[in-house]
Amino acid sequence: MSLTHGLALVFPWSVWECWWLAPVALVLDLWLGDPALPWRHPVCLVGKALDWLERPARRFMLAAGATHERCRGRLSGALALLALVACSGFAVWAVVSLPLVGLLAAVYLAWAGLAMGSLLQTGELVLERVEQAPEAEAREALSWLVSRDTSAMDRPLMRKTLADTLSENLTDAFTAPFFWLLVGGPVALWCYKAVSTTDSMWGYKTEKWRWLGWAGARADDGLAFVPARLAALSAALVHALFLLRQRLEAVCCDGGRDSAREGGCDAAREGGRGGDGPWFRYFPGGWPGRWPGLAVVARQASGMPSPNSGWPMTACAWLCGARMAGPSVYFGELVDKPWLGPPPDKGLPGASSAVWDAPRLLILCDLLRQSALYGGLALWALALVCFFIF
Repeated sequence: MSLTHGLALVFPWSVWECWWLAPVALVLDLWLGDPALPWRHPVCLVGKALDWLERPARRFMLAAGATHERCRGRLSGALALLALVACSGFAVWAVVSLPLVGLLAAVYLAWAGLAMGSLLQTGELVLERVEQAPEAEAREALSWLVSRDTSAMDRPLMRKTLADTLSENLTDAFTAPFFWLLVGGPVALWCYKAVSTTDSMWGYKTEKWRWLGWAGARADDGLAFVPARLAALSAALVHALFLLRQRLEAVCCDGGRDSAREGGCDAAREGGRGGDGPWFRYFPGGWPGRWPGLAVVARQASGMPSPNSGWPMTACAWLCGARMAGPSVYFGELVDKPWLGPPPDKGLPGASSAVWDAPRLLILCDLLRQSALYGGLALWALALVCFFIF
């Protein structure tokens, strides 16, 4: 039995067995968002299973008293995580291995494991509430997406908080699950989703979850380490493609084949193809920020409490020309996070430094959508090349 055949038995519908599954799931996610079907979303089932595991895990943690709570809590959390990952992986493997319906199940589970489309839909809905609804309703809408305290936020802070959570979730909602989909198909994707769900439900540094959530948080940090860096590079790729498009338009315009084309080229130089591009809808003068270089992104991201969250946030902050992160309140406690992005005294052309407004948030949504599309396709192509070489 060859290695490829053995891996295909354990991880069916992986990229080496089904080359088209990942791009199909990507397009479905960005086009339609979460599948609206009569049954509950699979991640809800994962969350329900984790809720069921909490009681025995907490009972084991507290059985030997407070002196052993840290050690037993970490152990019980790790065992609960292991059980959840094993059950999730086996359930997905069993479903996608079924004859006849296995293919449909693989497409559905690959699509449902990606969440960028639904994240952007919700983000744009929240932005509409922040801009138009009363402040109390806007704060409630923002709380759909963030775990921090929104009760005292004014509209500028709500906009910045929305920018924070959208850019941070480029990794969690898309790049990491898509990466593991490429590595091991729907089975690996949903093993990762089990870890990610554990981190989102248990991975808080509060008295209740400090020890039970330790294993989930560390596992999520490890599994998202590479995807977080790839998420930042995906945003850089979008910026590079934008600059390439501008350069090609300038070259075409210099040819000046006819006066009508020259008139269109003047519009392209001054306002970006007359405002018909995805970014120029909001910034007719051009891109609002710049790519600072990977070293700057790495240096700023390293100051965040999480080893991964700062990478897409820093990249998006620089590319959108406004700062992210900074001191924030979580569960009644002030967390002193560093500021990410351009310094406030060095505003960029077309940017109001450290100020998030509706147009800038809309361009962030477009940046994230394009990052998922082009970054995902680049990763898929790289995976195919690696498969054929190795």
